Amino acid sequence: MPFNLVLKKCIKTMALKQLKAYSLQAIKMVFCTSLYTIFLMCVSFCFGQQKQAERIYFDSEMESKSIPSFEIFSMNPEGKEIRQHTFDAVPRRANTSPKFSPDGEHVIFGTYKYGGYKVAIAKSDFSQQRKFTKGPHYTYVGSWSPDGKKVAYNKVDTKNAPYYQGDFEIFVTELDGTSDINLSNTKGSDFGPIWSPDGRKIFFGSDRSGNSDIYEMDADGKNVKNLTNTMDVDEFGFSLSPDGSMIAFHAIPKKGQKRYIDLYTMSSDGSGRKNLTHNQNAKRNLFVPYYEGAPPIFYGTSWSSDGKTIAFSSKRNSPNFQVFTIGLNGQELKQLTHNKGNNVFPVWHSR
Repeated sequence: MPFNLVLKKCIKTMALKQLKAYSLQAIKMVFCTSLYTIFLMCVSFCFGQQKQAERIYFDSEMESKSIPSFEIFSMNPEGKEIRQHTFDAVPRRANTSPKFSPDGEHVIFGTYKYGGYKVAIAKSDFSQQRKFTKGPHYTYVGSWSPDGKKVAYNKVDTKNAPYYQGDFEIFVTELDGTSDINLSNTKGSDFGPIWSPDGRKIFFGSDRSGNSDIYEMDADGKNVKNLTNTMDVDEFGFSLSPDGSMIAFHAIPKKGQKRYIDLYTMSSDGSGRKNLTHNQNAKRNLFVPYYEGAPPIFYGTSWSSDGKTIAFSSKRNSPNFQVFTIGLNGQELKQLTHNKGNNVFPVWHSR
């Protein structure tokens, strides 16, 4: 065969091999790109679902008519997609403070519709509601035990009517109602019980020392410890971070002209106190939607599931309370509600 034909045949063979190599490489690139695209879509979808599933529940007057009352609403962390969950609050009273069970299947909340304030229980969509606490005494929402088998709550401790007057005590009841134990049983009011994530301790507020402080005790009521111990300052409206390492709370000096309500954080052992808000206009005007003389149990704080953001309510920008969020560094302050009614007691919930 002539040399030039052999050369052409070799070149053609080499070209085909090179073309096949390029084609195989191109197929690999397309395949890898497709896999990467699918991965990004899955991550985006999962992240979007996670963001969408996280909501802030709160009490609001936004749908009140001539006689104000509070219903439970929720919104996403940007203050959008507002939904109403309860529709039967007694006028001038409230459905309030939802707390979801660890498995997300049930919710407890405060209500007046059973005659005086009681704790109700329902499915997590607020269906199948029924009274949870028993007896005529006023009772208020506390928290679920980590295993979901018990509820800590507040009961007004009095033997006779009126059943809304008396010391607040902390009770723990089994979910099936088989036991109901007074853990605090002291003079003064003990309120807002919150279980630690490991179930070993309960954090609570109390005015037993003459002012409102934050305490801890063992889950059986023993080994009580004052974490704040500030005679000249009231601390209230506290919540525990998801990992149990930090506490968010409100505080206000008891005396002096600069009596501003500020939002603080501290470690769960009481150390590392930090002011996040440094308010100059949210003066003490404790908003009590239930009855005069109630303790400042009604100022609430709540943590996002990642423990990086705190929700709270404030009058800093308006005559009415609005819901805000703020980062742990005191930055990234966001106002989430803007309606004319009061919006209080935010509760972060991830489904």
